Amino acid sequence: MPEPLFLFVLLALVVSAFIKGSLGLGFSTICLAILANVIELKTAISIVVLPSLLSNLMVMFDAGNLRISLQTFFWMLVMAIPGMAIGLQLLRQADNTLSVKILAVVLVIYGIWGWANHKFRIKAERVSSLNPLIGLLTGMVNGATGSQIFPIMPYLLSLNISKDVLVQTINLSFTLCSLIMLGSLYAMNTLDTESILSYSLGIFPVYAGVWLGNKVRKRIPEQRFRHLVMVLIIVLGLLLLIR
Repeated sequence: MPEPLFLFVLLALVVSAFIKGSLGLGFSTICLAILANVIELKTAISIVVLPSLLSNLMVMFDAGNLRISLQTFFWMLVMAIPGMAIGLQLLRQADNTLSVKILAVVLVIYGIWGWANHKFRIKAERVSSLNPLIGLLTGMVNGATGSQIFPIMPYLLSLNISKDVLVQTINLSFTLCSLIMLGSLYAMNTLDTESILSYSLGIFPVYAGVWLGNKVRKRIPEQRFRHLVMVLIIVLGLLLLIR
């Protein structure tokens, strides 16, 4: 990897990890949106998957409420598995331009929704019936684009659950999908043992970025920072659409 590209990838990892530490989510989405402007999406996903797994585990172990999340959202997590299989098949067959455009649309939709901060609420009695569908769709979007937050994030935010349960559940989904993505990329020969060893070096800047983000989170109003991040996501999505 040429040195300028290596430094660009390193910067993308640190910035994305910082946002992850600050908000508890967004690592893969931000990092892929940055990297997809300069390298093929499949390569970007390969670079991101291991550091993403680490960032998810760091947040997940700190959130607690594992049993509640598994009991409430078990079928959502289970249905993410066939969703990933469908999405990965799309990633394998689609050309890079189509995959990037799909990612861009997902980013813009999610960014606008997050920036507007809608207060839409889903009734508790509908959760059990919606969970499998949300899991399937999340897996499909994740497999096809590498982005892990849509539609699961808007869905969870529309439920009457605590912040800790939300963070635990979203990172359980992230971790499960990252593990499936890692194994699938290896099976597709997109990722080999040498690449895994090389990309695992990204764990160190990610750890530093998450740690720093956790520190800064206590000093910056969360709503203001969230709006800035959503604006960044919209801009990155639009750049991918017009590139």
